[in-house]
Amino acid sequence: MGMFFTTLSRENTGVHDAGISDARQPATVKKTMNSIANDLEIRTLQTIHDMEDFQTRWRKLEETGAKPSNVFQSYDWCMNWVRACALDNDCYGINIVTISRNNQCLLIWPMMTTCVGPFCVLRWLSEPYSQYGDALVVDSDETNKLLELAWQRLKSHPTADSIRLRHVRHDANVHDFLTRHAKDDGCHDYAPFLEINKFPTQAAYDARYTKSQRRRRKRIKNTLAQNGEISFTHTSQGQNFDHSLDRAITEKRKWLSERGLYSKPVLSDELQPFFHALAENGKTLKPVASQLNAGEQEISYEIGLRYKNHHFGYITAHDANLTDASPARLHMDFSQRLAIDEGMAAFDLMVPADPHKKTWSSACVETADYSTHIKTRGAVYTYVYLQALRPLIRTIYKTVPAQIRRHITRWA
Repeated sequence: MGMFFTTLSRENTGVHDAGISDARQPATVKKTMNSIANDLEIRTLQTIHDMEDFQTRWRKLEETGAKPSNVFQSYDWCMNWVRACALDNDCYGINIVTISRNNQCLLIWPMMTTCVGPFCVLRWLSEPYSQYGDALVVDSDETNKLLELAWQRLKSHPTADSIRLRHVRHDANVHDFLTRHAKDDGCHDYAPFLEINKFPTQAAYDARYTKSQRRRRKRIKNTLAQNGEISFTHTSQGQNFDHSLDRAITEKRKWLSERGLYSKPVLSDELQPFFHALAENGKTLKPVASQLNAGEQEISYEIGLRYKNHHFGYITAHDANLTDASPARLHMDFSQRLAIDEGMAAFDLMVPADPHKKTWSSACVETADYSTHIKTRGAVYTYVYLQALRPLIRTIYKTVPAQIRRHITRWA
């Protein structure tokens, strides 16, 4: 089934640099495109070679029009993810809609086709590795028209049954558009972040702590220091980066297993090669690995992303034997101080808005999930699974013991 969907999703849609006509597109779609976009070039990138050929335009649009929260639509993220995670996976099909004028890119909507049981679903490229979904688009009077054209192209996909778009921030380029063109699935969350630029100095950062928080931080540090002198290191490449990355993923997997939890990216064999490649090849997006030690003992780790003067905390992990000592709290303190020293504007803890993140954030942005069906059979996936079965599964997932949760978590 996976190979069937992928083969169809990657076939040539008839959209080339020369124009936007497509004999297989519905008449209403073609009419709309021709009436408002005669001078636009609409393409669907479907291979890694297409992406490589489009690199210059992609990076130029990033440079002039991307927000920090577009980190997961950056060329570095998308290209390295495709190379590491998608090329040899029969269930993924690249489907990136682009719109240009005179060789200048105006919009990039990165999507992929995926297999969900018997259904073919269009989703954000790299989901669930990506935490925020959006499109890169120039801010102009044409923005809504560009989004409409891209949406029409997505809905005319020859084999997709449904479109599912998760974790759309309230400040995303596509947010207002999707509220009018897709159904809000009711899956709302929040992305907490710390406004680092409010704390220009270490003293200003210290002042945000309450007296009890300062005492707790000191107690954690003293407890951990019994194993040796506390040290905090960070790196963005090389053997030290590779080591911290591998240890962070190993410890995170242990933590998930103990609680009967599931994370597709963390449990994937491709996550480490992906981040290794990102560290080596990234230009505008750079991962950073930090590590907290007490003497020779490794205590905790964080794998973050640096993009457009923002830090994104992607993976945090610690030695499971030290959980009661709360090493993650001390690590976060060091990590946010590092962000201050390196001139970051914000420290983004991303979705979900877990209670422990409240201490480390000063604001948040709401996120929502959207979906729509393209074909009649897609309505089964959209209405029966997404809106009826999945909420029930998630309710069970959150309440049952870990031993049972392990068996249902992949569907939640």
